[in-house]
Amino acid sequence: MGVFTYESEIVTAIPPAKMFKACILDGDTLIPKIVPQVFKSVEYLEGNGEPGSIRKVTFAQGSQFKYMKQKVEAIDKENFVYIYNVVEGDALMTKLEKITYETKLEASPDWGSVCRTTSKYYTIGDFELKEDGVKAGKDKALGIFKAIEAYILIPMCLWGDNKCRKVMGVFTYESQVVTAIPPAKMFKACVLDGDNLIPKILPQAFKSIEYIEGNGEPGSIKKVTFGEGSQFKYMKQKVEAVDKENFVYIYSVIEGDAFMNKLEKITYETKLEASPGGGSLCKTSSKYYTVGEFELKEEGIKAGKEKALGMFKAIEAYLLANPDAY
Repeated sequence: MGVFTYESEIVTAIPPAKMFKACILDGDTLIPKIVPQVFKSVEYLEGNGEPGSIRKVTFAQGSQFKYMKQKVEAIDKENFVYIYNVVEGDALMTKLEKITYETKLEASPDWGSVCRTTSKYYTIGDFELKEDGVKAGKDKALGIFKAIEAYILIPMCLWGDNKCRKVMGVFTYESQVVTAIPPAKMFKACVLDGDNLIPKILPQAFKSIEYIEGNGEPGSIKKVTFGEGSQFKYMKQKVEAVDKENFVYIYSVIEGDAFMNKLEKITYETKLEASPGGGSLCKTSSKYYTVGEFELKEEGIKAGKEKALGMFKAIEAYLLANPDAY
């Protein structure tokens, strides 16, 4: 029997306590809810989450595997450490005795977290563990992590209630985010097929997206209906430009109850550029056109940015969990 150890880490904007609660303490309920295309159910066969508990994870229809059983080894709520073993399941393929995962969340300087994971594969006999198999497992775990991150970021409301500074006319905000997904694939998922994909992977945030005029070309108008429980009901967007070769998309939000008669429109310009590692750099420019002497709140801008980031990461998570999509 051999033991192969792999380590990885990922940075998130979510604080350790909040991420630990979502991933670990509430993960059995939350994960099947936000990635139903991957997990059908998680249920305890023995115990209720304490060390020694055994749970059965049933994968969704169409998955490569049917189920796995996990045994909780340790949980440290104060230091945000969680250890469990995969002890049974068709994913072990009679070639692995078990897989042990140890996850630790630590605070990062920017109030977010660094998630460090150690994975140990205990092989049977002379079985040689392939790098491709380990990479696929890491990509799947990363996709789930980013889906949870996106779920936490998405519910941020569009407008805050804290102190503001007076802005008249046009307020411009720029941001950028890096992803491991290549530009062409990300553009197709986010923009070209986004109207179908986004309500599918974020049903709690978006109920439907439908074209009222046109079919996606410049000048088209679509209605976005938010999910139940959302602060707002709907918005209408007008497509300004689509450049499929250079991965540029521009649209304006021209109507919706989120405007509260205080904004004429919001224009978003998104451009995806190739990054050195084979992924993408997504650059976004947002322009808020205010009405009269409306005071645009900085907290509102921040919340809107976090909501957009949550959507982006949800799509990224879906693509990582479904590498053959698009």
